[in-house]
Formats: sequence, C-alpha cells, structure tokens
Amino acid sequence: EEDKRARRYLLYLLSAILIYFGGFAYFMLNLEYKNEFPNTATDAIVVLTGETKRITDSIVEFSHGNAPRLFISGVHKQAPLDKIINKTLQKLQKSGKLNISMDYLTNHIETGLAENTIENALETAIWVKKNKISSIRVITSFYHMPRVKLLFAKYLPNTTTIFHPVTFPGIGLNPFTDSRLTSLLLSEYNKYILTYLWNLTGLETKTTLRIQGAISK
Repeated sequence: EEDKRARRYLLYLLSAILIYFGGFAYFMLNLEYKNEFPNTATDAIVVLTGETKRITDSIVEFSHGNAPRLFISGVHKQAPLDKIINKTLQKLQKSGKLNISMDYLTNHIETGLAENTIENALETAIWVKKNKISSIRVITSFYHMPRVKLLFAKYLPNTTTIFHPVTFPGIGLNPFTDSRLTSLLLSEYNKYILTYLWNLTGLETKTTLRIQGAISK
C-alpha cells in the first residue's frame, strides 16, 4: 500500500513538472518581439518603466505624431526622469529622429508612481478614465508583455489597446541559445503564473481595492 502511495505521489510530481515546463515552453514560443501596428494612431501612449529603452522607444513613437499624449507609468520618486528624458531627446535630436520640439514633448508627458505591474494597470486605468481616453498604445519589454496583457484586460476592458513590445541591447531573442534570456523568461513566467492565479481567484489587496475605488468615483 505504501509503495502504491509513493508511486502515486511520484506520478503527481512528474505530472506537475511536465505541466510547468510545458507551460514555460508555450510561454517562450508565444512571445511577441515586433510592433505589429507601427502606424496606428491612438489617444495616448502608455509606457511602463523598467529598461531605459522603453522610455526611449515611447518618445520615438510619440514623435511620429500617432498620439497626442504620453503617460509614463511607474516613475520612482528618486528617479531622475527629467535627466533621462532630456538625454533621450538630445540623442534623438542629434540623430535626426526627433520630429517634434522638446518643449512640445515635455509639455505633453505625464507620469505615475506605480511600483509593480498591477499598479501600472490600475493607475493607467485611473488616468485613462480621468482623461476620457478610449485607445492607448502600451509599450513595455517583450518578455513583460504577457503579464501586462493579462492585467490590462482586467482593469481596462473597454479601452482599445495596442501592445507594443520592445527589445533591448544585451539580451538575445533565442532562449535556447541565450542563458541570460532563459533565466529572465523563467523569472517572468513564474510572475505570470502568480498573477494568473491571483487574477483567477479574484483576490484583491488593500492597494488594489483603494485604487479601484478611485477608478469607480
């Protein structure tokens, strides 16, 4: 009887491992690396902070004139945002990629203080409702996008959203040959699972309840 029980537990363990790594393979193979809608206009661009290149790409996208507003979600209180933006603008200006004035750009940027992806979605939802925005382009890293899609679908279900993935130097695009990328994706996959389960159960933290209350006002 004990042998049967041990074999059953082993079978459960092996099944869980297969499901976990099968899901990871699916997660990796379904990542999107390219912006599929480069010329589509929206009411605003929303960039989720992380790698500096996200902000750079959002400013380049904004300079194309396909959106009149840029919202940077997740700016740390101590982050030298002005320096990052000015440095990016100077580089773009020198390269000839900046099609609008610095004054115009800086006057059409707004920022938020989210500290994680859940709060990114929540504060964006507040900003979208406050400004009566119906469509947005969301810019973030390609590996971050599955979790972002999950949360933005939850908190902005009535907002037309274009998801704009960003790649960046130093990270390859093939997880089977780049160990750093594999490690990064494994970490993000675990966060995706936790977010999916959190979303599935409908559990809310005090922060999300507070922010949801602000959205509903």
